[in-house]
Amino acid sequence: MSEQDVDDVAFLTGGVAGTESPAGPTKKSLYENNGVAACSQKRALFIASAVFAILFLVSIIIAYTGPQSECTCAGEKPPNYVDEDWNVTKVFVPRATNGQVFPWNNIRLPTFAKPSRYNITIHPNLTTLDVKGQVSIEFHVEKDTHFIVLHSKNLTITDKMIQDRKGHNLRITKLLEYPAAQQLYIEIKDKFRKRNNYTLNLRFTSKLGHEYEGFYISSYTNEDGDKRYLATTHFEPTYARAAFPCFDEPQFKAKFKISIFRDRFHIALFNMPVVTTEDVGFYMGTGLLRDDFQESVEMSTYLVAFVICDYKHLNKQTERGVSVSVYTPSPYISQASFALSTATHIMNFFEDFFMVPYPLPKQDLVVIPDFATGAMENWGLITYRETAILYDPLETSTAAHQWVAIVIAHELAHQWFGNLVTMKWWNDLWLNEGFASFLEYLGVDSLFPEWRMMEQFILDKTQPALALDALVSSHPISVSVYDPSEIEAIFDTISYSKGASILHMLGKFLQQETLQNGLNDYLNTYKYSNADTKELWNVFSRNTNQSLEVKTIMDTWTNQMGFPLITITREENEVYASQERFLLTTEGMNSSIRSSPKSKYDYKWYVPLTYITDNDTDTINYVWMNMTNVRFEIDPDVKWIKVNVNQSGFYRVMYDDNMWASIIDTLRSNHTIFNAADRASLIDDAFTLCRAGLLNASIPLEMSLYLIDERDYVPWATAIEHFESWSRRLSESLAYKLFLQYMRKLLEPITKFVGWNDDGTHLQRLMRTDILSTAVHCELNETVSKAKSSFMKWMKNNETIAPDLKEVVYAAGIKYGGLAEWQHCWNIYNTTKVPSEKKLLLKALGVASDPWLLQRYLLETLDRDMVKPQDVKIVLAVVAANPEGRLHAWRHLKAYWPTMQSLFGNATFMMGSLISAVTAHLSTPYDLYDVSTYFNGMHVGSASRALEQSLETIKLNINWVSQNEADIYTWLRRFLNK
Repeated sequence: MSEQDVDDVAFLTGGVAGTESPAGPTKKSLYENNGVAACSQKRALFIASAVFAILFLVSIIIAYTGPQSECTCAGEKPPNYVDEDWNVTKVFVPRATNGQVFPWNNIRLPTFAKPSRYNITIHPNLTTLDVKGQVSIEFHVEKDTHFIVLHSKNLTITDKMIQDRKGHNLRITKLLEYPAAQQLYIEIKDKFRKRNNYTLNLRFTSKLGHEYEGFYISSYTNEDGDKRYLATTHFEPTYARAAFPCFDEPQFKAKFKISIFRDRFHIALFNMPVVTTEDVGFYMGTGLLRDDFQESVEMSTYLVAFVICDYKHLNKQTERGVSVSVYTPSPYISQASFALSTATHIMNFFEDFFMVPYPLPKQDLVVIPDFATGAMENWGLITYRETAILYDPLETSTAAHQWVAIVIAHELAHQWFGNLVTMKWWNDLWLNEGFASFLEYLGVDSLFPEWRMMEQFILDKTQPALALDALVSSHPISVSVYDPSEIEAIFDTISYSKGASILHMLGKFLQQETLQNGLNDYLNTYKYSNADTKELWNVFSRNTNQSLEVKTIMDTWTNQMGFPLITITREENEVYASQERFLLTTEGMNSSIRSSPKSKYDYKWYVPLTYITDNDTDTINYVWMNMTNVRFEIDPDVKWIKVNVNQSGFYRVMYDDNMWASIIDTLRSNHTIFNAADRASLIDDAFTLCRAGLLNASIPLEMSLYLIDERDYVPWATAIEHFESWSRRLSESLAYKLFLQYMRKLLEPITKFVGWNDDGTHLQRLMRTDILSTAVHCELNETVSKAKSSFMKWMKNNETIAPDLKEVVYAAGIKYGGLAEWQHCWNIYNTTKVPSEKKLLLKALGVASDPWLLQRYLLETLDRDMVKPQDVKIVLAVVAANPEGRLHAWRHLKAYWPTMQSLFGNATFMMGSLISAVTAHLSTPYDLYDVSTYFNGMHVGSASRALEQSLETIKLNINWVSQNEADIYTWLRRFLNK
């Protein structure tokens, strides 16, 4: 935006909804366009020629005279240039769009100007995609200054005005735009006075985008096959600035009021309820209505949301009378009932659990057909991807059913953690996401105790977080971030799942009552405000009566990356427990180890060590490791101790050889001596320690023999995850066929146990799907035959398949079928109205054995009408996990990388997830060379950490195969030839 001189004139459009305007007509006139002009053809030609001549003359004058305003000449630093170099040394001077020096040199906004209220008027045209808007920002200045800085991205500012609290206009001498920092700089002739209030009025235009950020266009197909459009928002973390100019940082909380212009056949939704709807006449031949909404509570910009659509809705009320509604496109309204009842129950649960009432009058849950993440917690207007909210009991699997409940609970937990109390800056994102990822399990468990959610917690949160955090290229939970791409990059497993896991660990040693009281204290202390990690820990210490220095303990978990490996050594009746940082990276990869940053805690932790012994498996013993090693006594007749009971601690455990042997013997003779969570954690530790080169492959293989007798879901799900990883890495090795033969031997008894009947508990249903799917991929003949038979009956006779067996049957039909089977599933994918079914088919289509079909499938992802951009990762991930498609997926990503970037934009997390998905299973030195060479010197934005982690993973894969292939082959031959 070029600098403009502005006289002290009235703001052209008048006031905004709910305010009195000292300057002319009301905002209704903003969009009126009813006048008609007429003139003769000759006269029109004369006028056009005159206008052209004047424009040409003006352009000549401008070109030769240069800027004639109260500003520094282009290229010179202005006298008030502010270099707030707070993170890295700048080697350049920022330039505004007109070539002038941009006077504010900091990616963060100055803190002396703080907004208190926004009045927004917005009119999106869903046909032309044009957006007209106006914002009035009331702000307070805490020191004398000539300027303010705020955010704006891809907005054209058409008018501007600043007024003091008496309504007097202040002369604006400079308006500069710096796109690299997405900032606007506004300077006035006089000063903003210390401790005074002002109002900034801006008119702007923009376009509805196609990327899933800011204010964008989405669509769905109705029952008649017609495409219907909607406009929606997604502002987290830094996209509110793409919808309206604002102070777009989480600590700048303010109240928001909005008026939305819409067509008569649409509805408009906002964080708050609508107050009035007015008929504002016709605009471009269409009758317009304007909805004025109730003012919000104080909140951060990233939580603002508005949607213009033609949806239907269901409604219910909580026990306290909060209105809960689910809005969906008309074809999906029948799939909204589960979400409504679940949301209502969990709202009640969280109000009781936190002892803090939900502060808004309503809570809307809205389906968005085109959506990058699972959901977004906008306060009072939560937006969801279709598969994260819709449930059809006749079509949706148990796993997808559980996923809907989890996502609903996650976003509702955010209404308190994140919305009511918000982190001060994005370095503490985990305060939002870690809490929501932990509390979602408590919320679902309160509604469905039979689902045993806390048992599944280690499977879904702890184990994936331990896997990622063992990389050198991980990052601390609290991590310094500055620009938007760095902020995007930390929306990852560490912030979400490690955050949840350390809170789970904290809850275990604080006890539930103290945890609950601490959460209540924290919310009441900082509600409608911001907090950081230190303030959270101090609140918990207060609630333990200072008996525990919670901050001292937890700082070692949040301020340094990684976690400890606890090595257990038995010396007669004494046990020695030592700690050191656990890394998957072996000594053969020293260059990576040296790049690991130093920690002021020297990679030592306060560890709440828990253990049981074979003498007393019911008593949990506690020992604190205060950044030290410890010794403790046990009875001399104890054969084994099992450390990290229920895998509730965020650490791994290594035993000496005799202890491993005793534990494995116990598992083989009577595995139920350990509970299901402990069996899962033993499997997880043994396989992971083998991956790190600390255990010979024979140890996890010997342990896995007990699985012939295992009948519980969590241990089997843990084992399958590791077995699938082994299978993919061994797929080109001599041991591969023997490994599949071994897997079939383990799976045969459990496939008979789970059977094909559509019955059993929630966890048995989850296990049936996992076990039978694994059996199909391992070529277990009996399972494959049954699944192929069911597929043909479905394909030829349209026989119904039970929801939990669909994944198994579809995979068998496609993996062992040909073009006809693949094409049938592709046709169903394109016609079904059940989102969970579409997602299931997307995964199944990628397991084809024919490389030609896989290549065709990958090419379909380039057409956003065939495969939505949000689903491209699913396709690439499943093809990359297929040995027949691994190289196809990587070549496809290389060939179409620029296309993908234009599809997602470089600032989003999607590009990083694509790199991770496609390269995760590559395991040869050439693969490493190819990936590193392709990306060498390329700017990948927020995907840079994902790329670094992917390269480290490929190195680990190469090393693991070279170190373990021979041992695995030898063990398998010996066992299978018995």
